[in-house]
Amino acid sequence: MSDLFQSLLSELFLYRYFTLFLINFFASLGFPLPAAPSTIAAAAFASQGFLNIHSVLVSAIAGNILGDVAMYWLVRLCGPRVLHWFGFKKYLDTPAFRDVECTVNTYKAPVLIASRFQVQATGVVNIISGLARLNFKRFLFYIVVGEILQVLVYASLGHVFADSWQALYAVVGKLGWIVALGMAVGITIASNRVIKRLLR
Repeated sequence: MSDLFQSLLSELFLYRYFTLFLINFFASLGFPLPAAPSTIAAAAFASQGFLNIHSVLVSAIAGNILGDVAMYWLVRLCGPRVLHWFGFKKYLDTPAFRDVECTVNTYKAPVLIASRFQVQATGVVNIISGLARLNFKRFLFYIVVGEILQVLVYASLGHVFADSWQALYAVVGKLGWIVALGMAVGITIASNRVIKRLLR
């Protein structure tokens, strides 16, 4: 367990839901904070009677969503100017960026929802969504769905496996990409089926 996470656990015991909210908020903004492990730990503490599980869920979901929205608007309003100032504006016109932008625009639901399960992917997708000026209502809808699913999954793990949540902490970082990929595949298949039914 990292020193940072241990110190965050102390803050979690001291300031409870406010700490959990801040961890998830800043993790969604791209700061390297252990949001998923913190949610697992908070849910484990809730099952042991130290915290309220409903307040844990609300704090984590609210922090994630507000962080996502803040990052989206920050990048959408200031991103091009900042990139231009640092001399990176030319990268927005490269084929690689256009390919990534096209992928996000084409597969909005699976990309936005699945990326919520991996903190690095969350930040990257939020930045691309802001730079690509993705429709905000759609962005908000998909991230709300994704963040609720993500918090419910990690909180359920922490709540059910409360006695061994520290072992889960070690596994979560390794499985985050696998969970995100599985979610993306599942959502893509499900959405394709829905579209085919609608077109019949």
